[in-house]
Amino acid sequence: MALRQSKQVLARNPVPNQSGFDDLMPLQAEYVVPTGGIAVNDVVEMFGISPNMRVVDAIVHNTAAGAGATFDMGYLSGSYGVTTGAARTCGAEFIAAGDMNATTVKRLTKSVTAEPTAAVGNLTDDMVGWGFKVTGANWAAGTIIRATLLVGAL
Repeated sequence: MALRQSKQVLARNPVPNQSGFDDLMPLQAEYVVPTGGIAVNDVVEMFGISPNMRVVDAIVHNTAAGAGATFDMGYLSGSYGVTTGAARTCGAEFIAAGDMNATTVKRLTKSVTAEPTAAVGNLTDDMVGWGFKVTGANWAAGTIIRATLLVGAL
């Protein structure tokens, strides 16, 4: 399993914090699959979320990733933005077995009941990563994945 990161994570874009605000906020990220594709069980960290935020909706736009290509979308284990240390895993809190065979738009498929939990020893202000786990089949090179989480504050 390899950890991949979106251009927002690699650029160290700051994760917004909406403490004290009532409006919904979009958290948007993009990942383009590199030459050679990415393998089943690889994890793509798309962006971070503050522990005081709650997910209201998830929207995924993707180009065709290949026959049998699917994903799980949820919170990542470990510290946001960190690439060293223990392997990072990705849950299916937002979408399970999402289809990437064709160019599609997908929405949150289940009620989000899990809270983002701050990682122990997190060096990034308790931000938690969210993203994808490659399931079903490898994703083809050049596949573009754009994801938006709509979040609200506590």
